[in-house]
Amino acid sequence: MKNPAAILLLAALPLCAQSWFQPALLAKPEVREALQSVDERAAGIVEEWIRLVEIPSPSGKEQVRAKYVRAEMEKLGLTDIRSDDMSNLSGVRKGTGGGPTVVFAAHMDTVFPEGTEIKVKREGDILRAPGVGDDTSNLMALLEVFRALNRAGIKTKGDLIFLASVQEELGLLGAKHWLETSGYKPDMFVATDISANEVWYGALRIDQFKFYYSSPGAHTMESRGAPSPARAVAKAINALYELPLPPVAPGLDTFKLPVLNVGMLGGGTVVNAIPREAWFTVDLRSLDSATQDRLQTAVVSTAKRIGEQEGVGFRMERKMGVDYSRARPQSERLNHPVVQTALGTSNYFRKSGTAEIVPADVGSTDANIAVSMGIPAVAVGACIELMPHRLEEHAEASSIVPGIKSLIALAVALTTH
Repeated sequence: MKNPAAILLLAALPLCAQSWFQPALLAKPEVREALQSVDERAAGIVEEWIRLVEIPSPSGKEQVRAKYVRAEMEKLGLTDIRSDDMSNLSGVRKGTGGGPTVVFAAHMDTVFPEGTEIKVKREGDILRAPGVGDDTSNLMALLEVFRALNRAGIKTKGDLIFLASVQEELGLLGAKHWLETSGYKPDMFVATDISANEVWYGALRIDQFKFYYSSPGAHTMESRGAPSPARAVAKAINALYELPLPPVAPGLDTFKLPVLNVGMLGGGTVVNAIPREAWFTVDLRSLDSATQDRLQTAVVSTAKRIGEQEGVGFRMERKMGVDYSRARPQSERLNHPVVQTALGTSNYFRKSGTAEIVPADVGSTDANIAVSMGIPAVAVGACIELMPHRLEEHAEASSIVPGIKSLIALAVALTTH
C-alpha cells in the first residue's frame, strides 16, 4: 500500500467524518448525461489538452494561456468573469441558492522558463512534455467539468467558482492574492493540482529565502586572500547541508520531510574578477510549524554567520512564507466533508487494479492558502502524472476522462448536498 500510516488513520476515523458522495448520485439522469458526454468527448479532450500544453505559460508570463482560458470561460456563460491585477482569472457558475460556494482552482503557470521546448510527444497512451501534468492537465479537466455540467443542464444549489490562478510555482502568490482581495468568501476550496491517485488535506510549511553576499570585488590577480561572495556562498551552502534534520516522517511515499534544498545560485558578471555579489536560494519544508520554525531559525542564522566569518556583506529576501495560525486542527481538516467527499469520488473513479487512495496530511498547492485561512480545503487531481517539474514529465492520456468524471461527481456532491 502507498501510505499504511494514512490507511490506519482512515480506519480510525470517527463517525463524524462524512462523505457527501454516494454512487447513487451517478444514476441521476442529468449526472449520467454529463458523464457520458465526457466519454463522447474523450479524443477531443486529449487533443485540446495537447494544444493547451503547447501554449507557453512560465510563472509571471501566463498571459497567452490566460487569453485562451478566458475565452473558454466566456463560452461557458460564467458570470463575474474577472482578471485581477495579478492576472488571476475567475468566473462563477451560479447556483439556485441555499448551497455552499465552492472554488475549484487550477494554476496556469508552469515551472519551465521561456524557450523551453514544450512540443508534446505521444507514445501510445503516454503524453510527454514539460508541464503536461502540472498543472495543464487539471486546467484542461476543469474546463471540461464546467462544460459537462452545462451540457447536461445540471443545477447546483451552491455557486461554483472556477479559479485559474497565476504564479503558483513562485509561492502560491496568485491564489493568496485572490483569496485576500477578490471579495469572495468560499465555504470550501478544491485545488486540482496533483495526480489522480492522491488526496491531500494538509499544508506543508514552506519558507523560501534568497541569501545575498556582497563585497567591493577585485581582479583575479588581486583576489588572493580578499573577501569573496562566491566563497561565502560555497561555504554557506555546505554549512546548510550539514545542519541536522529531524528523522524523515513515515508514510509519505516518495516525499522525504523535513527537507531543505538549494535550488538556485548565481552572481558575478565576468570570469576574471571576484563577484561584487553572489546569491543562492533555499526552499525549506516541514509538516508542522514548530519544526519549521526551528529549522528556519537555524538556516537564517547559519547563512548570516558565514557572511560574518567571510567578511562580506549579507542580506536576505524572504520569497515565501505563510501564517498558519488560523489553520484548523488536523482531525477537523481530515474529517471535513470536502476531504471525505473528495476521497470518495477519487476512489470510485480510480484506475482499476490500483491501490486504494488514502488521505495525506501534506500539501504544496493553492489549497495551502485556504488551509492557512481556516477554509476547508483539499487537493485532488484529474490524471495520472509523473515526474512533475522535470523535462521528463509525462502523463497517461486515458486517465483524464475518469479524472474529469471524478471532479464532476465532487462538484455536484459538494454543491447539491
